Parts: sequence; C-alpha cells; structure tokens
Amino acid sequence: MRQLEYLAALDTHGHIGRAAAACYVSQPTLSTQIRQLERHLGVAITERVGRGIVVTPIGRELADRARTVLRDTDELLEWGRSSTDELIGPLRIAAIPTAAPYLLARILPIVRERHPDVQIHLDELKTLALVDVLTTAQLDLGLLALPIPSGDIEHLVLLEDPFLLAMEPRHRLARRPAVTSDELADETVLLLENGHCLRGQALEVCRDAGAHEVGKGGTSLTTICQMVAAGMGVTLLPRSAAPIEARRGAGIVVRPFSDAIPSRQLALAWRGRSPAAPLYRELAVLIAERLADLNNTSPPAAARQEPGDAPDAE
Repeated sequence: MRQLEYLAALDTHGHIGRAAAACYVSQPTLSTQIRQLERHLGVAITERVGRGIVVTPIGRELADRARTVLRDTDELLEWGRSSTDELIGPLRIAAIPTAAPYLLARILPIVRERHPDVQIHLDELKTLALVDVLTTAQLDLGLLALPIPSGDIEHLVLLEDPFLLAMEPRHRLARRPAVTSDELADETVLLLENGHCLRGQALEVCRDAGAHEVGKGGTSLTTICQMVAAGMGVTLLPRSAAPIEARRGAGIVVRPFSDAIPSRQLALAWRGRSPAAPLYRELAVLIAERLADLNNTSPPAAARQEPGDAPDAE
C-alpha cells in the first residue's frame, strides 16, 4: 500500500523530489520503494529521462488504479472508525484561505470537544483544489464557500457571512453609519487574485453596482487590507474577517450595507458516500449552532470607530 501511495504521488507531481516531499520521505526511500514495486509487478513503471524520472504509460495506468485502491482502503478504514458514535484516528480538514485564519480557531475546539480521540491534520486550499482532494478521499472535511463545484459532495451551511465595505478612516464614506451598493460606482475596489472564490463573489457585487475600476488582485485578505489602509482603494471584507483585519490600529474601518446586503455562505462539506457522513453531518450541525452568534453580531468596536477617533484622521 505504501508503494502504491508513492507511485500515485510520483504520477501526480511528476517529479521525484516533490513526490517524496508530499509523502514525507526522502528521495532515496521513494526511489527504492518504486523499484521494489517494479520488481514485484514485473513491469517498468518509471523511465529515466536526463537527470529525472518520469512515469511510463503503463505506470500512469497503474497509478490510476492505485488511487482507486487507496481510496477504497481509506474508506474501509474510515468505516471501521465510524462504527461507533465517535470519530477516531486521523481527521483531515482543509479550509479556503479567506476562511481559515478567521474561523478555524473557533471550529477546531468544537471538533475536539465532540470527538476527543481524533488527530486533526490541517491544510489551506483554494476551492477547486479543496474539492478535488475531498472528492478523491484525500480529505475528510472541507470548509468553503457556496456554491460547491461538484455533485458528489454533501454540505451543511455553517454561517451567513455578510460583506462589509472596508476603507481608510479618512475616506468620504467612513463618516456614514452605513453605505449603499450604488456608492461603489465611484470607487476603486481592490480584489483578490484569480483562483479565490471570494474574488468572483466580490466581482458580482461590483458589476451590479457599476464600479468603474477593479484594482490589481492581492494574494490574501491581509494584503488587500494593507492596500486599503495605504489609500489605494476600498474592498469588500467578509464580516467573519473583520475582528482581525479591521481591528483597532489596522488602519481601516468597515461599514455595513444598508440596502441589499451582499454576503456569502460558508459550509462544511464531506463526501456523501463516506461511511462517516452521518457523524460529519452531526458535527456540522453542532458547529453551526455554536457559530450562530456570528450571524447576530455587529462589526467589531474597533472597526466602527469614527474617523475622528483615528490618530491619522483629519
């Protein structure tokens, strides 16, 4: 099974060094195990090309079959672990980058409280990559925004996450208790780079409002907020991120929308065919109940400060 895992990794990454790193072993170890698998099967799985090693056509076919075997084996083990009313052993969780820094600190204690014997392994992935590894059983649970681009995934909504308008304290809209979406039409709106689902959601709001320009994409919400603090534009900030990104001293303030409130839905997702699916759903319900207070809170006090309260305000 370990040799099949190494073969699948080598086929996926196309480079023995990256495959070894993904499997947490040295390159010589991975190479030795691949050679042993070749001898056992009696076929050439790899071919040396220059200074590197590539997977042969029959090796690629074997890698595809190996992934099926590995997935079925994982589900067999998962079925055994889920035969009780508690999850035990490894629990692989990933979250999208625009949710991980702001919600995992609240979610993980709930998971450990309900299932104290799990060993949590965390990752941070963009939506398409997260759905891919979730679908192929390389992941157990995913925290992501709807919609989910796959029909094989079940989910439960944890949180309705409204967008706030974030700006520097001296901005013309900072003196308002709330803003309207129409007022975005005269603003430069800074967005995340391609690949983030939040970019698409924010673009939709900007197009509806007729925003005349969309700034260059940033790599993270933290980077975008620093650009906002530097006076480069405004941005749409999920309320779940406001306590961190719009904390006192961060150089930005946030205001809610008073008309049609743009928002996203954050959900916990899992494979519907997973033997542990009933336990995952029960866990998602518990997390949603614990996070209900976030649906009924105002922006953080520091984020609601008046422009005159800021040291650099006019």
